Amino acid sequence: MEDNKYLEKILKDEYYSEVYKKYLNTDTVIKAGFILDDFELNEEFYLLDFLTTPVNKIIENLGKIKYNNPVVLLTTGGFDPIHEGHLYMMEFAKKTLKQNGYDVVGGYFSPSHDNYVTTKPYCKTSRSERVELCQEIVKDSNWLMIDPWESMYVKSYINFTDVIKRLELYLQKHVNKKIKVVYVFGGDNSEFMYCFENKGIGVCIEREGYSKIFNEMKQKFTGKNNFFINNKSIVSTYSSRTIRKKETYSLTEKDYCTDDGEYVIRDEGLIPLHNYKEIIDENILENARRYFLEDLKKLFSDCFENKLNIKTIDMKKQLEIAENILYNKNTISLDTYYKGKYNIETSRLFDISDVQKKYINLIGRIGFDSIESQINKIDEGNYILVDDDSATGKTIREVMGLLPEKINIEQIYLLANIFNEKIFDIVDFRDFIIGASSGGLVVRLPNKEVARAPYMLPYVSLKSRASIPAIKEMEMSIKIWELNKEFYKKIGGNIKLSQTDIGFKKLMNYIGFDDNTLLIDICDWHIEKLK
Repeated sequence: MEDNKYLEKILKDEYYSEVYKKYLNTDTVIKAGFILDDFELNEEFYLLDFLTTPVNKIIENLGKIKYNNPVVLLTTGGFDPIHEGHLYMMEFAKKTLKQNGYDVVGGYFSPSHDNYVTTKPYCKTSRSERVELCQEIVKDSNWLMIDPWESMYVKSYINFTDVIKRLELYLQKHVNKKIKVVYVFGGDNSEFMYCFENKGIGVCIEREGYSKIFNEMKQKFTGKNNFFINNKSIVSTYSSRTIRKKETYSLTEKDYCTDDGEYVIRDEGLIPLHNYKEIIDENILENARRYFLEDLKKLFSDCFENKLNIKTIDMKKQLEIAENILYNKNTISLDTYYKGKYNIETSRLFDISDVQKKYINLIGRIGFDSIESQINKIDEGNYILVDDDSATGKTIREVMGLLPEKINIEQIYLLANIFNEKIFDIVDFRDFIIGASSGGLVVRLPNKEVARAPYMLPYVSLKSRASIPAIKEMEMSIKIWELNKEFYKKIGGNIKLSQTDIGFKKLMNYIGFDDNTLLIDICDWHIEKLK
């Protein structure tokens, strides 16, 4: 007699149910990769409104080509670690599909959950470290990305068929209704092709040591959506397990110390919360803000295991010093708060839910004209360019590159220079409070609109934007969402989305929250999803 528990789960799976209906036994289904998990899978479980998966490269590619049959490639696995063999596998699949009339507009590596990876020999790294390493290896690709949903936003391991289904629904909802997901896998898992005999598209890449089963499956499955790619190249021998066995392989977090410099939070006071001053007593607002700041400093300290000094810069003091030094001088300001003779209101635009190590381009800050229009209003002359800080100087160089010859920058003044100690990183307090004026990272939504996202998962990479260790990102994000809930409870608990910064409101509206939603309810929603 068939195991009823297995059978019930199998029949609910769109792919494995097809396998069972044809072969009428669970052994074949298990050969095809089926595992029994504990989840009741539906669209709510798939978190389609929770923006966890980057789509930026697909959007870019759809805008560049004429497409009739758009597909996105997906492969799953431990990727402990990811290596060149994985990359070539996706490239081989892309080439073959293109030759067969498919328009490949993107591809994803989906690292498996820790509960699956820890069953493998020599497992060394956590999900956050594996995701980070995968992101690093594809960062310069114009089509490959990392989908962290399976590893970061699910409580345990799930079937790869559910990863396919969820990704396809997600892309059809947020990008293009025509997109289909093609599953790519190695010859060691050739029997996965059972899943694609009657549904979907499967691409199997030959791998050394598994030629016998690969050839058996190749002869068995000859449908138009079953692709078997012979691979006799050296990359067919690459193995994550072999790499893990080497004692030299390790992905340990940096051991921080005070020699690395001070971690600095720029404290803008109540300025980012000015919208609330008319409806909340200023003393109540200030007390709640101070509690938030102190708790945030403690979170950072704990995050770095108390090995870095966490300090604040008083923005008012910054501005006073700058105004004294720059009094009566021609200035052009790039800073949100310092007002020069001329101001270029500019932001770096990033993609939402991405690794965010590179920005797409510079744009006019939300609510302002384009950068070019603002520059056109600046008179000829010599100027001092003012900004808050400069980690790499890239933004300043790019703005200077846009200035006409008649505008000469003879000096650059950075507000952060009043802090004489070595700086490990510097962040703005307002970026961690949801709804704060000009708070958060400027991001491009899947519909190409520009919004602002708070410095928390799933929207912003704390590793990239705030130098948080990857292994601490999830825990830190949950705690910052909880701090936001406490902050808004302290000031009465009745602030609505309609009363927040336009950039944050646009993000929440896109997700599905209406303007009357309380911010504490928005916090609860995110905390529940992240947990």
